[in-house]
This record gives sequence, structure tokens and C-alpha cells, in this order.
Amino acid sequence: MSRIFPGLVLTSPILLLGVLAGAATAADTALSNFSSTQFQTPTAGAESLTTLPTSTTLVAQNRRSNLSVPSVAELEVGRVPTTSSMGQVTSVSQLSDVRPTDWAYQALASLVEKYGCIAGYPDGTFRGNRAATRYEMAAALNACLDVISDRFATKEDLETLRRLMQEFANELAVIKGRVTNLEGRVANLEATQFATLTKLNATVIFNVSDILTNERALRPGLGGAQPAIDDNTVVNNRVRLNLDTSFYGKDRLRLRLQAANITGYAALMGTNMGRLGYDGTNNNQFELQKAFYSFPVTRRGQMILDFVGGEFNDNVNNFNPFLQSSDTGALSRFGRYHPIYRAGSAANAAGVTFKYDLIQNKERGTGVTLNVGYLAPFANDPDRVANNGLNGFFDGAYAALAQVDVRPMKNLALGVTYTHSYGLDPFGGTGSSGFRSAANPLGNVGNNVPNQAADAVGFQFTYRPIKQLNVAGWAGYANVYGVRGAALAGGRREAEIVNWAITFASPDLWRKGDVLGLVFGQPPQLISITNVPPTLGDGSYTRFNSYHLEGFYRFAVSRNISITPGVIAIFNPNSNSNNDPIVVGAVRTTFSF
Repeated sequence: MSRIFPGLVLTSPILLLGVLAGAATAADTALSNFSSTQFQTPTAGAESLTTLPTSTTLVAQNRRSNLSVPSVAELEVGRVPTTSSMGQVTSVSQLSDVRPTDWAYQALASLVEKYGCIAGYPDGTFRGNRAATRYEMAAALNACLDVISDRFATKEDLETLRRLMQEFANELAVIKGRVTNLEGRVANLEATQFATLTKLNATVIFNVSDILTNERALRPGLGGAQPAIDDNTVVNNRVRLNLDTSFYGKDRLRLRLQAANITGYAALMGTNMGRLGYDGTNNNQFELQKAFYSFPVTRRGQMILDFVGGEFNDNVNNFNPFLQSSDTGALSRFGRYHPIYRAGSAANAAGVTFKYDLIQNKERGTGVTLNVGYLAPFANDPDRVANNGLNGFFDGAYAALAQVDVRPMKNLALGVTYTHSYGLDPFGGTGSSGFRSAANPLGNVGNNVPNQAADAVGFQFTYRPIKQLNVAGWAGYANVYGVRGAALAGGRREAEIVNWAITFASPDLWRKGDVLGLVFGQPPQLISITNVPPTLGDGSYTRFNSYHLEGFYRFAVSRNISITPGVIAIFNPNSNSNNDPIVVGAVRTTFSF
């Protein structure tokens, strides 16, 4: 408010005349309680006022810059003078059109010379060639009150200000109410106005990695020596450009373009265990990798529509906040989050996810959220025959998810997840982070005929007992079973798969932005099979468990650059105790802007 009235005085010449005529009044208490306001319809005439004293002794003076601001009248009609059209007047002698013999000149001299509360125009004119109304006098008085209230004034000046406030009490009250109303209107306009904008943000990863061990992992039951791993250190990259558009402020349309040339190590290692969490290649050709639109539904709900590259882990809480990102989180694919969230994910996956806060307490950070979702990995292809019935949004391969998030405390979150899926890899890409037998335990009938479904459950948690420590983890179980054809002949084929992990993250350990991360767990492991011929597919079972151990440290070089060196070690890879451990070393450098 105090910024409006100096501008009023600038743009209404009579305001300053009012100050000249009014001089300074106000008690200490009145100064602290007063707030500025806007003009009402002025009344004609101006009453005579007492001349201000021309010389006084200041107790103290605290200089501050005086900024030119628009008047209330100009704000209402939309005319706002630019700063280049107005300037601060430091001496009353610069106001050429006010005569020294006028009483107004003496009053203005007292205020401007002592308190600097009135501004004029760069050409040195005050333009006070007409009578000031009582409302203009009140507004000008208020401008000086705002300035003098921040300074030490003399007793005589305070007494004069008090008398002026009593004289113009009615006008000040009217103006105060109108300016308060105007400020409310401006605040509402600022809160509701919105312009459709598209923002670009990007992440660039440069990776240096190598397999540090020499022997390739074999499947269980295969004898003989392990083949040698003939690899070399690589330098490769991934670039993501995200275009985010909002149409009314609370929604978001994201289009992500990606180019990459990070070739996976599965062929060389003989297993997907130890796979990097950011690998993938399209020969560095930019393509649409992800597209979705999210928007609120009621005050507590949110809808997410995936058109390309849909994944449940992007849409719901996966309970691993410091390790989930492929840009700056865990180096391995398995270490990022529970494999259950990969159900239904594929390059062309499309679907819908709905989230609703059943209970919400923002002050305490507690609540309960319900999540439901549906993804079809081959939703883009209409040909039902070409891919043996997997294609299409309905009546093809799919995954359905339901999850309940519970936040009993601000630093603790728990989640229970259920997925039902159908297709070649019904347990959601578990083979992409474990041995292939966990992905396709029943084997295929014919050429990639989808003949199996899965019911999977998962429990996840994340807990941050102190600022520099976050503990997270998960445990999962899946029952995979045959649903048609040969998968039912001679008794229904079934298999059971488990996986679990615990992760530790220490944010800001050395300096702000750094993260130390540790991961230990068991990648998806086949623990039992029923009615599956040993020669069919990868339906092999072994009691030797595989274990995943990973450590990394993310150095925050700056706000936009981080360097993450780390090591991934797999013990008993492919669930085969005859295999030597496999170790992968990597250094990931991430630029974000």
C-alpha cells in the first residue's frame, strides 16, 4: 500500500499541494496503525491549514531510496507511468512552478528537504496549478506519513502531523477502505491469471563403465567352464529433452524426446542382473520416448493419461525417493525401486492412472492415498493376429495396479501394492533385472504365444529418522500361472517368484546435494515350479539365491552438475552357485538444466 501513494503524489500534482498545505501530523501510535488507501470522488474546496515550521532539529535520519510508483487512479484505469517518466526530487527549488512566496512552497520545502517524501517530474515541475481536494490532501499526507513513520521526527513535526490526521480523519478512512478493496482485487487477479507456456528442461548423461570381472554367468544345470568376457571400457551417453506445457496452471502435458547409445551388458555378462538403470540405445536418434497428460480431478484426485512410454513407477509413489531416478539415483536397474512397478511397461505402453487422497493432513504431512492404474504395453498396434493377441489397448497384454499409500508420520511412508498382469512377461519385466527364468518361468507355446498371467503383491516403505539418513526397502511375491493352451495340459503350470531389497541413502553427507547410496537385496528369484517340463523355456529351478550389492556416491559439483561413481556386484548370478561374482564399475556424470 505504501508504494501506491508516492506514485499518487507524482501523478496528481495537487496531492503535493495538499501536503504543502497540510504539513506533518500524527502521534507515534497513529503512525504505526495507519495504512494507505485509494481515491474516492473528490470534494471541492480545500480548508486552510497551519504553516509548517521551516527549521527544526532532527534527532536522527535514516536515508532510504524513494521509488516512483503508480497512483491508485492510474491502477484503476490501467495507465501506469514508467519509471523513466518520473524521478525523485531532492530539493524544493527544482519545482519551478511553485512560487517561493506561496505558503505551499514553504510547506513543500519543509517536507521534501527534511524527509524526502514527495517526488516530482524530471523536468522539475510540480504542476500544482489547481486547487487540491480534501481527498488529494489526505493521500499526499499519507505518503509523507509512510516516510516519516520509518524515521525519527521532531516533536514539533509529530504534533503537526497529529493535527493534520485529525483534520482529514474522515477522508483517510474512506481512502483506506477503497485501497484495501483494490489490493484484494489485484491479489485475486495475480492468483487467477495464467498464460499457456511450454517450458524446456533437459538432462544429459555421460557414462563411463566397464565389467570388472572376466567370466560370463551360466544358466543353472549347465556344466563346463565359464566363457570369458571380452569387453572394453566404454564412454556413451543419453539425452532427454522434456517439454512441459500447462493450459490452466494445474495440469501438465509432457513430451519427452530421447537419444541414447548406452548398450546393455546382458549379452556379455550372460544375465540381466547388474544391468545399469539408465541403459538403452537408439543410435542417438531423437524419438518420442514418453508422452502423458495429468490434471486434477476434484480437490484431492489426479488423473494421468499415458500415451507413449507409460510406467507405473512414474505415476505412483515407489517409496525410494533418493535412488529412484535414472539420472541421479541408483546406478543399477534393480536398485531403483520394486520390480512390481515395471508391470505393463513398454516403449509403446499407454494407459490411465488415478490417484485420490482419502485422508490428507498437509500440516502434519500424513494421509492415505489410493492409486489404481491400467497399462497396455502394445496399445499402438491394431493388428490382433500379428503379435499373437498381444496388441491393442483392450483384450491384449495388459497390467492392472492397485496401491494404498499410508503416511502415519511425516518421515514414514508405507505402501501395499497388487498387480494382475497378462502377457509374455506377466510379472512386469522381472527378467530385465534378474535371471530370465523369473520372467518366463512357464515357457512359451509356439512362437511367443501369451499363455500366462500373474498375481503379484508388494510391500514397500521409506523412513527418514534423521535429516541425513533415509532407509527404504521392499519385498515382493508373485504367482505366475498358465491360462490357456498347452499351459493347462497335464495340469496347470505354475511358478512362484520372490524379490526383496533394502536401501540406504545419506543426503547432504559431505556438502549440500551429495548422496551416499547403498543397496543390498535379492533380484527376482524363482523359488518353485509346478508341471513345467525341465526342457521348456527357462523353467529351471535352483535353491541357490542370487544377491545384489551396490554402493555409490553422488558428488554435487554444482546445482546442475553431478558425478556419481559406483560399483555393482552380483553374487551367484543366474541363481547358479558355480558362477563367479560379476562386478560392474560405472561413473555417471549428469547435467540438468
